[in-house]
Amino acid sequence: METSSKSQTNTETLETSAPMSLKERSKLFLKFALVGLVFYYLYRKGLITAESFKKLFASPRAVIICSVLMLVNTLLGALRWKVLLETQGAHLPYSRVLKLNMVGSFFNIALPGAVSGDFIKAIYVAKHFKDKRPAVFGSIFFDRILGVSAMVFVGAFSALLSMYIPWGGSLPPVLLMSIGGIGFAAMLFFIYLFASHKKDPLFQLLRFFTRRHHRLGMVDRLYLGIMGYREHPRRILKAIPLSIAIHIIMIVIAFFITEAISAQPLPVMALAVIVPIGMLATAIPVLPAGVGTGHAAFYALFKLVGSELGAEVFSLFVLYQVIFGIIGGIIYLQVAAEK
Repeated sequence: METSSKSQTNTETLETSAPMSLKERSKLFLKFALVGLVFYYLYRKGLITAESFKKLFASPRAVIICSVLMLVNTLLGALRWKVLLETQGAHLPYSRVLKLNMVGSFFNIALPGAVSGDFIKAIYVAKHFKDKRPAVFGSIFFDRILGVSAMVFVGAFSALLSMYIPWGGSLPPVLLMSIGGIGFAAMLFFIYLFASHKKDPLFQLLRFFTRRHHRLGMVDRLYLGIMGYREHPRRILKAIPLSIAIHIIMIVIAFFITEAISAQPLPVMALAVIVPIGMLATAIPVLPAGVGTGHAAFYALFKLVGSELGAEVFSLFVLYQVIFGIIGGIIYLQVAAEK
């Protein structure tokens, strides 16, 4: 009983957001100072301008379409995570999953690298399913895996189509080979996922290390939480189309943004290849909302297809992420106040 009480107290402490230490505040200040420096550098170099923001907001059609599509993506992302949670026996109402997803968006922007939004989401769900904590955290990681894999598949499939369908341009061979190689690696992962039912050499290797290093004991349980999805192929086949739809929508958003800020928007086929690769660069959060890495990736990729607008397009993506993150922060105040 005493252990249970301590565990509950620790969880409540996390949820009520205890004041940050001076060290934590310093790290947070440094993060946002770096963000400011990145934007200042991009502005000084002419890679982002206020003119692009003005052009976007001067087009109500583009603003409305992009806002609606971002909302649809948020709804689809919550639905995908709900499917994965239910596969692990963690049943929550869709409205609750959506709220926690929005809270995660807030923390991904507010505290990247320190306390990620995914970790916060997992804590809240694990509170309701204490006997399924490894499975809940496994659902978070598998959700990320599905998102990245779908991103790669969309880019690789688009690259393949671009070689056979006339679209008024051509993509650099290095770009095609890169996305093709990453797509092949993602395909190998899913082959391994479904082909290693009886014998799992990777799990045996993990057990070898965790038995000798007890501090890594959580790793094999987390691995089982992820690989447990191999027993539910139908659920995965339900979640994959949701992931693909999310990334197709991101490409459509990029098209409307480039259409609004440029006299000559990039062809959809080119965007269908470079946007997934650019987003892949932001998968590991270094600065809030992928600032810096995302700008560099988008600038380089757009330049490969003859456009200088990559950094500006990504800045507008960041703007939408910040807006939805702020909404998530408001929802967090409500969720944190719940008993």
